[in-house]
Amino acid sequence: MTRAIRTTRMRTASMGAAILALSAGAALLGASCKAGPCRPGPDCPDPYAGTCPSGWGCAEPVWDGTYAVEGFNNSGVVAVWVGRPSEAPDCEASNYFHMTDLYLEPKTIDRCPRCIVEPVQERPYESVILFNSGRCTDSNYIDALVTGEFVLPAGWDGSCVSQRLDVVPAPEDVDFALGLEEIIPPCRLSRSLEDLDALWGKMFRVCRRIWPIDQYCDGLGTQCIPRMPPGFRECLEYRGDESLQACPRSHPELIRAHVGVDGCPGCNFRAFGEKRTQALTFYADEHCTQPIPSTDAWGDGACYDMPPGASPRSVSATYTLETVGECHLSIRGEQEAELRPDGWVPFCCRPAA
Repeated sequence: MTRAIRTTRMRTASMGAAILALSAGAALLGASCKAGPCRPGPDCPDPYAGTCPSGWGCAEPVWDGTYAVEGFNNSGVVAVWVGRPSEAPDCEASNYFHMTDLYLEPKTIDRCPRCIVEPVQERPYESVILFNSGRCTDSNYIDALVTGEFVLPAGWDGSCVSQRLDVVPAPEDVDFALGLEEIIPPCRLSRSLEDLDALWGKMFRVCRRIWPIDQYCDGLGTQCIPRMPPGFRECLEYRGDESLQACPRSHPELIRAHVGVDGCPGCNFRAFGEKRTQALTFYADEHCTQPIPSTDAWGDGACYDMPPGASPRSVSATYTLETVGECHLSIRGEQEAELRPDGWVPFCCRPAA
């Protein structure tokens, strides 16, 4: 009565990625899962009741008053902020990850917004997953059984985290732990906010975060997401084949956001020289004061074998940037064709929080 993880190990600059699948019979204490299509009535999950991590809640299932609506996927829920480009908030400050920026209310489209590139100072862990019945060095470690996961904030700075969700029934010990980094390139690309303010009346900033354990569940009617911060709204991108004429009652506001400026190529960069390390420390107590003598089995801060009988109750991380990388623009985004607002993407949104 546990869950199995399927992990693709990447021994390059990034740590790795995990593709999670359901193993019959287990439940995760704290997560909220409901299989099957969402329809009003007893078979539809209540979006305001459930057992998501503390500070999280259930996203509103898409429905039109009678049935779920085609062209939408509840697992793709996003948090959106709309306002002046130079005033856009940081997604991570609201426990979300930045997904993309789109634009509204075009002004005089007379330039390509300048490309800006800067080195990424940190590549934080995105998740720390605990396993039973296996070791990092086992050839079949990918078949190990998940026992739980620490609830990390977006952009985790490595400070002590003790909130943990466990499978039910939870095994008494943990054999090894896997830490997964955010998949972030060594350089961060952006556009000049001064230029964006001149080109667009508003930015449509899209942030995304779902509770990763929900990946175990098929056909979810809803997802666990962090609470919407002030000024953000819950939205879903429409991906149907037919032209969208009106939004469903659950997400009533239709917003068509432009991708950018047509005639401006995308920015690109070359990077070299970066060197960094990261490491996890596990603790037997909830205050990060009683370290467990774990072993960094792969030598890259990704997988840690635990001593017999260990059950980590908290975790911290150390990030060390030994050499700051150099970033150079290889494509500067300069005009290459007639300028005009690029195509748009339809979203259906609930009112702002």
